[in-house]
Amino acid sequence: ASMGYVALAVTYVAGYLFLVFVAICLACGLYYLAELCEEYTSLTKRVIYWAIIAILIEHVLLLVFERLPWQLVLLGMGSHCCYFQLLKSFPFLQLSSPAFLLSCVAVAVCTYGWVAHFASDYHSPAFVLGFLLANCWLVPFAFFISLSVNESVLPSNQHLGASQAFSEPGARRGKTQSGILSVFDFFRSKKEELMPGLTKKV
Repeated sequence: ASMGYVALAVTYVAGYLFLVFVAICLACGLYYLAELCEEYTSLTKRVIYWAIIAILIEHVLLLVFERLPWQLVLLGMGSHCCYFQLLKSFPFLQLSSPAFLLSCVAVAVCTYGWVAHFASDYHSPAFVLGFLLANCWLVPFAFFISLSVNESVLPSNQHLGASQAFSEPGARRGKTQSGILSVFDFFRSKKEELMPGLTKKV
């Protein structure tokens, strides 16, 4: 028996609400990871370093034991070698540097290549997303999270934060939010402006 209009409407509304909840959870997780990266910069660098090493070892295993296009596997290894160049100057990331631009191109090319490969040879969406996450997106996502660290450790920002702490008597004496964190703080302030009563109750 086919579903009626009421059941269909409830299903669509519940589906959209589920997507909203997932987006909120992802945003909270992103905010928390950015906070951790700013607090533990050296640890973040070591985590990214060993993640690159593990993925390179995995690419060697894919090249030896799996029947995958060797061009794409070598391309993935080359892209992660580009990430090593970014790691040398971490947490200072120059968005206009050749290493950063080459890394962006490598992510796009690797993603397109693997998607085209899996489109010709059917695999489940969960398998494809998991493969892309581990082999194409994991390290670039870590660098994306670390962009907030890149801004917070700049000498100009540190000098600005120190001058504000000593020159403004009523200013909050804490670390300056930057990068991704400033984006979340902006949306949180807008939420408090639009719904002040709800914020106070919560």
